[in-house]
Formats: sequence, C-alpha cells, structure tokens
Amino acid sequence: MISLHEGRMKHSLNGIWKYRAEENEPGEHLGYYKKDADFSDWKEMRIPNNWYLTELGDFFGNVWFQTGFRVPEAFRGKKLFLRFGAVDYYADVWLNGQYLGFHEGMFNPFEFEITDLVDWQGENVLVVKDGAPRPDTDYIQADFSASPLSPPYKKHQARAINLIKGHMIDAMHKPGAMTSFRGDGNTGGIWGDVELIARPEVYVDYVKIYSKIGIKKDWLGDQLDKPDGTALVAADITVRNTTGKTIRTDLKMTIVPCNFEEDLELTRTREVVLQPGSNTFKLVLTVPNARLWWTWDLGYPSLYTAVVSVMDDTVKQNFGIKEVVHDEETGHWYLNGRKVFLRGMRYITSQWLSQGNREMWLKDLNRMKEMEINSIRIGSHVEPDGFYTLCDEMGFLVWQVFPLHYCVSDSDDFIERASEMIRDMGYMLCNHACIGMWSVFKEPEIYLLPDKPNNYHRLCQILKETLGTVDPVRWIHLGDYREGVQNLMIGCCADGDTDLSKKKIEPNIVEFGAQSIPVLESLKSFIPEDKLWPPHWDTWEYYGFFYDLAFGFAKIQMTDTLEEFIENYQSYEALVVKEQVEFLRQRKYRPVGSMYLYYWRDPCPIMGSGLFDYYGRAYKVYESLKQVYSRVLISLERKATPYIIGREKFYDRPSTFAATVWVTNDYPHPIENASISWRIVERGAGRVVMENRFAARLAEDSVKDVDHIVWPIPADAPTGAYRIEMQVTDESGKPLSVNFTDITVR
Repeated sequence: MISLHEGRMKHSLNGIWKYRAEENEPGEHLGYYKKDADFSDWKEMRIPNNWYLTELGDFFGNVWFQTGFRVPEAFRGKKLFLRFGAVDYYADVWLNGQYLGFHEGMFNPFEFEITDLVDWQGENVLVVKDGAPRPDTDYIQADFSASPLSPPYKKHQARAINLIKGHMIDAMHKPGAMTSFRGDGNTGGIWGDVELIARPEVYVDYVKIYSKIGIKKDWLGDQLDKPDGTALVAADITVRNTTGKTIRTDLKMTIVPCNFEEDLELTRTREVVLQPGSNTFKLVLTVPNARLWWTWDLGYPSLYTAVVSVMDDTVKQNFGIKEVVHDEETGHWYLNGRKVFLRGMRYITSQWLSQGNREMWLKDLNRMKEMEINSIRIGSHVEPDGFYTLCDEMGFLVWQVFPLHYCVSDSDDFIERASEMIRDMGYMLCNHACIGMWSVFKEPEIYLLPDKPNNYHRLCQILKETLGTVDPVRWIHLGDYREGVQNLMIGCCADGDTDLSKKKIEPNIVEFGAQSIPVLESLKSFIPEDKLWPPHWDTWEYYGFFYDLAFGFAKIQMTDTLEEFIENYQSYEALVVKEQVEFLRQRKYRPVGSMYLYYWRDPCPIMGSGLFDYYGRAYKVYESLKQVYSRVLISLERKATPYIIGREKFYDRPSTFAATVWVTNDYPHPIENASISWRIVERGAGRVVMENRFAARLAEDSVKDVDHIVWPIPADAPTGAYRIEMQVTDESGKPLSVNFTDITVR
C-alpha cells in the first residue's frame, strides 16, 4: 500500500552520499552493511540521481550507498518512517547494521518503520544496496536484411525481459535502440527523494477519493436522467492504529475549494472504532453547485481539497470532480458528458527521471498549451508525482500506460510481480484529477520472433483485473492494436508510400509521427567526429538512426554533405507529420477520437522522434505541427489514387488538380460568420491562378468539407512550384487557422 506523506513532518536525507560499485565479491561478504564499516575510501554522489549521469556511467550491477543522519528533536514521541521516493531497481536497506527489507521496482515509493530501530540520541548509519542488472534474457537477431550494418547492430529482439521498466529498458529511442545492445542506458540509482517521515500513533495511512456527478430523473418532466448540479464525493480512508488497543474516536473529512474562490466548507464526521492495525472506512459528502474539472480548452480545471482528520493526525488530498467515459461502440471520449477530441502528445521527461523538475515540466506544459494540446500519454513509464500535479492544475487529460513496452516474460512469477507494481501505480495516481484512462501494456504483441510470449491473453488480463481493484471507474485498455487503438507512423514504422485510402483507421491513434536526425550541433554532442560523416552506420544505428526505416520506409536520399542530409530528413519528417495530422483531423469522429504524437522530446542523446532533441533544440517538425494542431484547422485532401502523404506532389500538364477543403472546429461552441478563403499561387511569379472566399458557420466540435477545388491545369501553364494557401478568420478578421499545401506542375 502507498502511504500518504505529503504535508507531514519530514526530514530530508537528500544530499551527498558515499557509494561503491560492487565488483567480484558481494558487498554483504565484505560487511558493507555494518554500522562500523569503513566508508572513508568510498566515492561521493549526490542523491537523488541516476548513476548514468555521474562518473559511474553505464554500469550494470550492484551499487552500495551510505549516508548518516541524526533524528530531529521535533520527531520525538512520533512513529518514525524511512521513505524512498524511487530506487531503480532492486533495493536492500540496512539501518545501523540491521536489515530493514527489500523492494523491487523503478518508480513506486516504499518505506520502513524505524521507530524502534533508530538511535534517537546519536548518529545513524543508513546503507542501501541498489541492484540494477541487465535483464536476464537473450537479445536475438531478428533482421537479416541487406544493409551495411554488422550483425550486432542489426535489429534484435529480447526473448523475454524479466524486469518491469518499460521504456527505460526496451524501446526504440534509447541507447542501444533496437540493436543487440538495446539494454544500454541503465537507469539505476536512488532517483527519488529519501526522507524521514514522522506520524502519530494513530494516523491516516491513505485516502482514495471517488467522485460522481449528480444525476436525477426528471419525474415531473420528460422522465430523463439529468445532471442536478451536485456531486457525490466518496472517500475510502485507511487509518492505522499502532497502539495495540481498540479505540473509539471520530473520523472527519472536510471539503474546501483548492484553486478557486468560493465560500464552501463541507464536513462529515463519523464515529468509528479502530482495531489495532489497519482499518478502512467510507465517508461520503454531497457537494452542491459542484465545480467540475475540465481540460483547459473546455473550461477550468477546478480542484477541491479533502482534509481528513483522526485524533491528532490530519492530511490533505487534492482531487477533481469529473467523469471520463469511453464509448465502447465508437471508441470516442466524453468528459463530464461532453464529447471531446483529444489532440495529444506522448511525453517522457528523460531516460533518467532524476533530471525532471517543476521548472522543466512547467516549460513543457506551457509550450504544449500554446500548441493547443489537451491530452498527454505517458507511454510505458511513470513520471515523478510533480508532473501529474501540474497536469491537474493546468487541465491536461493524461492517458497512463504501465511500464511494459515490448517483449517481457509471461511467466507466473512475472505476472505476480507486475501485478503488485500496477497496484502501486493505481494507488499513486488514482487521486490525480488529470488521470483519464489507463493501459496495462504498451505493445504486448509486438515481437519479431516466431515464439512469442502470450502476454495479451495472460499477463494483460491479470494486470487489468488488479488495476481494476484500485480503480473500478476509469477505462482500462489491455494493449495497443486492440480495442480500437492504432499506431500510425507513416515513413517510420510504416512504409512512406502507404496508400492511406486503403488503410483501416481506428478511433484512437495512440502514436503517429515519424523520425529524423537532430541538428548538427546536437549530433556532434554524441556521435564521435570520426563516425559522423560519412556515417559510420553501426554507430548511427546504436544512436537510433534505423537504417532500414530511413532508406526503406522514409526513402531519404543520401547527399554530398551532412548538412544537406539533416535538411532532407528533417524536411521529410516535418511534411509527413503535418499531413498525418491533416489526414486524421479530416476524419474527426469518422472514426478518429484521439491522436497522440510520438513524441515531445528525445529522452536521451539520440536520433529520435521528438519535436525537440535531448538538448532542447527543435526539429523542423515543431513548427509544422504547431501550424496544424490549433483548435480550428483548415486543410486540403487531394483527389489522388493512391493517397500517399509526405511526398512531393507532381501534376503533369495538362491534367486536373482536384481537392476537398476541410475545416475542423474543436471549440465547444460554434463560430459564426467565419471567413474561409483559399487561393492557388504560382510561387515564382506570385500570380494567383484561382481563388475563392466565402462566409460560413462552423458548428461546434465538428469537421466539414466546406469547398471543392477543381483546377484544370493548362498545357501551357508555367512549370514549377505552386502553393494552395488557405485561411480561416473569425468575423473580426482574427486568423483562426492558416495552412498550405504545395504541389509541383511539370
């Protein structure tokens, strides 16, 4: 069980710790855990940290850490707990030479009670053995294509990974990428805060809050169920009684506004009997005139605070009143009864999560809001808690995926361990207002080997059942490519010449996008100069280039210089991603209900798929995505067979250029008297060869084909580049969407 710690009396143990990497002989044999061990020649490391970021580098194995502390005087008379925010991956802990226990997992917090073990008067010695091994699996060559890559750098597949680390251990965009070295980039380390927590003898251990928008049947009217303006807030409150005695006392919950002004204070007090140990009770309060939590584009993300008290203990838990419904028939989403289209982004702070901080997340989220993104998918890892708190406050709906990515074991043992961790994830995150839906596995059926673990029908089913015991309300998705979920990455994981007119499109596009290579300054930061140009393909593949995808799917042309090659690849990515967005948004609710770009920022020094590279420098795709992710989008759908995107569009003389003009309006209100215009411009001469302008009403939350273009290209038309320029403005003349499509006449 995850225990509440926010707002309690605490003492940080962060800072400079001693460490030693274990070599041939186990540290236990050498007495590293003992209080009187000699730590004088151990090196120093700042905690929290991922050791990859230190002089230790990409080390796999056990690292021993040691620090000392004194207990603050103010903690006397309290129950004392040692809390770890996150340790990757196995943790064994000793205090003053006494073994406290063991923990497995890279993201979930854990703690030990040390009231009777700590030296209240003097110095205490804390020792942690952090084990972060390579996964116990074989990486087997799964690609034998005729590329210049040497065998270790060709595509490899793990047989069955036994560690639950998701993106951090097996993904396309990390050190080693898809090669035989794909386990590289170790995320080991004590990367979360380490704290002493003081609690009274009777304390609130956990509060799980469920809210329900009030509904009442209109008995005197049309007999329909309707919102009545209230909300029902139900809290499961776990109280721990460590006195060894039965206690009769009051349990109280008060609800007050958190991020808005209102004269509201609702209190429910219930007499309870606390047996020794853990006790769970239900408290229910009706909130009149309930303020709902909305995504930022639909309203205000209203938050409440539940203040829970028992005897001498008081804790606070923020929450939002909202309901997210997944329509099983259409795959579309409803927030508080309103249909919502999710313009999404997949996000990861870093391969090494200790780098995350509020300043970084605030910058990223503000940028996303400027781009009119309203939803974020956390794919196969768990972010630090502060990230979700900001999403609560700023109004981003989060689709959370449990840290399983590709080929993991389907053994009974693995299912047991993963189930315990997904339960922790549920308790960690379920009170966050931003959490809208879950996935238990990123891609459970993506394997390149013929003998596949049966994860979808074994592991995923148990994980869904386990998570459902924590959160029986939100939709729980079993894994990508089922249940109306699809990845669509044209020119990356799918052939750039895919005929989209023949492609079956699902309602939820949880990954779309492409890949590219960063600017030269960034490339020079991680590719050795002698491997840079001409490309040393093994080195490039290690850092995420993917030779077969670049030349086989994207069909990028080699050039004489590296600068030209970067320009070619970035330009292709910018165009094909832009046109993926246009294609999907033209199909809003036909059937597309959500779409998530893969992804915001490269999580490590690599050639990735982000809008920004690891160093924060933008790819060209950043500007093109901003152009087409606005809530109002005007876009062009050419009449072409096959329908291929991302390529130069040629039209021979004489022929006919024909297209449909679409306008998508994601606003929750109609736009009256919108001005829609388009024109075809000969770019060299600036000559307008055809144009149209008209007024229209854009219905709320809609998409409509507003016009059709038919241009008979004359036999004597000047050859070269033409641009179809499009624009939507409101009745005051303010631009709502400005877009274009380029064609070439030859």
